[in-house]
Amino acid sequence: MRSETEVLTQVDAWAQGDACVRAVILNGSRADSKTQPDFLSDYDLVVYVTNLRPFQESDSWLQGFGSILVRWPMAPRSTFDSNWLTRLVLFEDDVRIDFQITEARDIGPSEFDNGYRVITDKDGMTRSLNAPTFTEFNIKKPLKDEFEDLVNEFWWDAIYVPKQLCRNELPFAKYMLDNALRHTHLHRMIEWYIGSQHDWSVNPGCHGKWFSRYLDTETWTAYKNSYAGFEIEKNWRAFFQLAKLFGRLAAETAEHLGYPYTEDLGKKVTEYAARLRQTDGELR
Repeated sequence: MRSETEVLTQVDAWAQGDACVRAVILNGSRADSKTQPDFLSDYDLVVYVTNLRPFQESDSWLQGFGSILVRWPMAPRSTFDSNWLTRLVLFEDDVRIDFQITEARDIGPSEFDNGYRVITDKDGMTRSLNAPTFTEFNIKKPLKDEFEDLVNEFWWDAIYVPKQLCRNELPFAKYMLDNALRHTHLHRMIEWYIGSQHDWSVNPGCHGKWFSRYLDTETWTAYKNSYAGFEIEKNWRAFFQLAKLFGRLAAETAEHLGYPYTEDLGKKVTEYAARLRQTDGELR
């Protein structure tokens, strides 16, 4: 595998040799002083060009970076803005480079607030960039209505899991347990809980990848115990563990925020699930 120095030297040489390319900026984990990139870390590159069309028409320019294992999208296209082109590429030597290419000419002073390194700048486009504060992805304190909505949505979605477990409809039950309850609702509550414990000054990482850094041992263990495989009984236990964890974190976070919170809704939904568990197997 190429080293970081080798990859970035190669990128700069490519940019210097292509008159269409005016600037290249590295951002993401490899430009964030608060993270420790490893050999699996991507190279997130923002490429400023004078003409997007050659990059839209062909991927031939990628050949100079090595043999491609897989890329996304399959063909060049914009994925979030018509003035940008996305080329995410994993090369056969395990190096991954994510190119975001644009014809934009203006770079706002705080555009790369979570860290950057200028690889190439032919026109001084980056001279107005401020020093990064590395706070862009810090947890934001929720508004009262936002907090209350999340609590209500969690307990509403929670009723689906016991219902589907009773019916032995495990794909649906697992979707609601691991996608809706865990990733959509519990993860947000965990983030707010962590934020409340760390003065809203930390970044828990995408999809909670750094939760273990900030959660105490008891809470992290409870979180791990909320996972299960495909057995009915283990999913019942995981559901009740996850619901209990959400309720505890919601109560503690609400107290820290000074928001009203009642455990009544969670208690009633948990009792409903317990009643269904008593009938488990009757529909199978």
